[in-house]
Amino acid sequence: MNCLLTGSTGILGSHILFEWIHKALEEKSVGHLYVIIRNQRHKNAQQRLIDMLRDKSRPQFLDKFSLEACLEKITVINSDLNSLRTEDLKDYIFDTVIHCAASTSLAQTSSSKNKVHQQNLVVTKDFLSKLPERLSRFIYISTAFSYGIQLEEVKENIDDYSISDFRNAYEESKFESETYVRHFCSKHGIKVQILRPSIICGRLIEQPLFETPKFDVFYSWAIFLNKYAKNSKDHFRIWIDHKSGLNIVPVDFVAKAILHAYLNPSIRELNIVNPKPILHKNYINEVLNYFNINSFELLNKPPAQLNDLESLYYKSIGVVFEKYVSIPDLKFNSEAVSKIINYLQLDLSLGVHDNFINLINHSVEVGFRRSY
Repeated sequence: MNCLLTGSTGILGSHILFEWIHKALEEKSVGHLYVIIRNQRHKNAQQRLIDMLRDKSRPQFLDKFSLEACLEKITVINSDLNSLRTEDLKDYIFDTVIHCAASTSLAQTSSSKNKVHQQNLVVTKDFLSKLPERLSRFIYISTAFSYGIQLEEVKENIDDYSISDFRNAYEESKFESETYVRHFCSKHGIKVQILRPSIICGRLIEQPLFETPKFDVFYSWAIFLNKYAKNSKDHFRIWIDHKSGLNIVPVDFVAKAILHAYLNPSIRELNIVNPKPILHKNYINEVLNYFNINSFELLNKPPAQLNDLESLYYKSIGVVFEKYVSIPDLKFNSEAVSKIINYLQLDLSLGVHDNFINLINHSVEVGFRRSY
């Protein structure tokens, strides 16, 4: 029951690591975890792990364990995926990989498109080629949006759908990576699990609540409003699809769902989504009111003759969010993930609706600063 994890210093990867420690020390249901972490200029890889385990934003359940006990369950492999060699892994005994490392850039620039292609597809191909022959299972962390743009409700088996139209290069790169992973693993007799989280927010299960080491995706909206809009007197017109919403899942739930899938290898694919998306027309009103923006309008089409605030918005983050808030959303069949939610005895909405403004408020209070 030993495992290799990539992306362990990221938003999701760090919480997979935290959850692994809990299961290893409390439930004793998993074994040893190997993590690939690279040295930074002023901090080595081992110290980066220690700082994560000591950070005040870590889950409170880690307080039950000493740092030494946690470190006994974790081994750092000092490398990055680009420079990793087959020889670097030969002395470590694991039969499963959780590949979580990825770029989540949603920008439409050429550099962003090249970045997600390189880090999500090219690196994954190279990484697979370097894994030991004894590997028996590969768990790929994709995205619920690898289905691209679909008009019908989607279920777990992605092969049942025609996929050709994507909102951005990130979605396309994850779909291409999924396709390659399945082909490679089938060819080499490796069991594969494809797990697809939706949009990830801060913790809503484990104390301290609302914590996330990094603020991106929908948090970028709060960053924009906090920086440019809260002191603006301009009227703010936002183009949305009034019937659609964001599908947001707490990072601690996603980590628990991934460990659930790890312990249940019969799960071949799982869309880790929220059975109850939060409508754009509801959270946008709340967020704009939170930033004291009282003069706004939610439109069914793009506004004409933009004022300064609107021009800045539609040239920056509006370009990214347009494909997520202005067209019909991707709808998911939530039967599989609902079973896990019920098993964990959680609210079906995962607390997102009740705590959306708390998540925004927390991000503002900590100044959108990365924890580790």
